[in-house]
Amino acid sequence: MSDTARYSAYAILCEINNREFKKKLDHFPEELRFYVVLAAGIVGAENAKRMEETPQAVVKDGEEFVSKLLEIASLEDTALFREILETYLVEAMKDELRHSCSNCANFNDCLDVKNASVGLFFKRRVQGEETEELKSEIARQVAQALQRTPYVDSDKAHILCSEFRHHYSASGLGEVFRRYADIAAGLRQTFGINYKRIQQEMIVINSAFMEKGREVR
Repeated sequence: MSDTARYSAYAILCEINNREFKKKLDHFPEELRFYVVLAAGIVGAENAKRMEETPQAVVKDGEEFVSKLLEIASLEDTALFREILETYLVEAMKDELRHSCSNCANFNDCLDVKNASVGLFFKRRVQGEETEELKSEIARQVAQALQRTPYVDSDKAHILCSEFRHHYSASGLGEVFRRYADIAAGLRQTFGINYKRIQQEMIVINSAFMEKGREVR
């Protein structure tokens, strides 16, 4: 994959992640939303630095964002924040294993990222250029591209699309859960999250994933 195509894929995934984050945020009252933003930043940064394909500029940006949030954070109710952090980590696992267009092995082909130019603009933004014109152009091109993947918000793309192939095979799940187990272990040391809860949730998520694999289109 060319550098431009890679950044085009990042731009589109960034928009999808933003959409998912806004949905999650709506489930919490206003007074808890800072905790949710902080949890999202922490989980996102931890995931980014464990995935080789993530550009170092993106990893650095995520770590700096979390660092700034922690500087201004007032974690008076640490038990509540731990619960939100645990929940966000679990939801991140579920999102990564959903049967949606964004998790399909054919996703980039359907988006035609090889010929997309949004990567040229997104790379400039990653490198520090932040103008309203640039952000608007990225948003326009991403929205246009996503019209070719109608099941981004679904968990039934394996039923709705005959071409769907999840990018994680049943045998590849171990890698996903190892990554999240590693993240959970680090967050247990830093924030005291309930590691046992994460392990239990992994079992449930794994069972749900395997069950979907047996569903017939």
